[in-house]
Amino acid sequence: MKRKILLCAALGLAFGAVHAQSSVTMFGIMDVGVQRTDAGGVGTLNALSNGGLNTSRLGFRGTEDLGGGLRAGFWLESSLNPDVGTGRGTNGAIVFDRVSYVSLASNSLGEVRLGRDFIPTHYNSIYFDPFNANGVARAGNLTFAGVTAAPLPTAISGSNTVSYWLPGTLGGFYGMAMVGMGENLSNSPNKNDGDFAGGRIGYASGPFDIAAAVTRTRNVSTAAIGNYTHANLGASWDAGFARFFALYNEVTVKLTAGDVHKTTAEIGAHIPAFEVGRIRVSYAVLNDHSDDTLRNPNGSASRSNDARQLGIGYVHNLSKRTALYGSYARLTNKGQGRYFVSGGVAPLGGRASTGTEFGIRHIF
Repeated sequence: MKRKILLCAALGLAFGAVHAQSSVTMFGIMDVGVQRTDAGGVGTLNALSNGGLNTSRLGFRGTEDLGGGLRAGFWLESSLNPDVGTGRGTNGAIVFDRVSYVSLASNSLGEVRLGRDFIPTHYNSIYFDPFNANGVARAGNLTFAGVTAAPLPTAISGSNTVSYWLPGTLGGFYGMAMVGMGENLSNSPNKNDGDFAGGRIGYASGPFDIAAAVTRTRNVSTAAIGNYTHANLGASWDAGFARFFALYNEVTVKLTAGDVHKTTAEIGAHIPAFEVGRIRVSYAVLNDHSDDTLRNPNGSASRSNDARQLGIGYVHNLSKRTALYGSYARLTNKGQGRYFVSGGVAPLGGRASTGTEFGIRHIF
């Protein structure tokens, strides 16, 4: 009996030690604002906006120390619509549309992730856009554009992915590689649809950060989609009195009627203000270099559909977790372009789109 008691006690202590080396964290962001957008020739829209500073989300993450410098982990993160109290899934369901993966990592060897994650080029969109790919003034109003103003699948996130991340011990160098599967039958005529691969490599040291990324997705060519390649280069530099950003994107989509080819460039800055705030400014341009065979509904060449966007905003930190913010953006279209600010609707061809929002963000 005494041996059984001692054995149970030893097992209990061992389980407690292992359990103490594991952790699970719930986290999230609530970001809601008041927004007014104007679509030229269509009208204005007043709304309660969501994610003007950071995307509203609910998440769970955890790690387990496996010993020998090895650890297992998971990450689940769902977008939220706090203005209506729902998730962003079909019929308002909460789905882990942002991130959903399990991982195995080592400080010296790096990390392998399996599941859903942001694609390599989107990480550059987040880190090198002064508006962090959120709100009416985000660069994504132009840089996310695929064939039309709308993003194509794999423009932001990818499902069914396997990715490898370099360890953080390489003297400032960082990077990752990712492959994703469309999961089609081998005898299907579109067996490669949705398959994609990409990577990102960068270097950060002191006030300077630069990274290049590329992703290529395979699709059978139609009038609306085809093989899709997205490459970008981003950089930031903290000069003390301001942090400067630059981001360049190039997108090609091979349609049956010809190739869509768009380039975008953005410059911007964060300027400290009032000790606890920062001013955000950006200017972005989109130039359409698509084949002359691609035409607008009125017969003009789609390569005339260029666009320009000016954004300005202010963030005032009430604490480390709570901030007030305001942003304004004006997006002008050329030709028959119909690009528009986030949260708004498409204007008539060649007309402008503007947006103003004021909100509060709380991190928990």
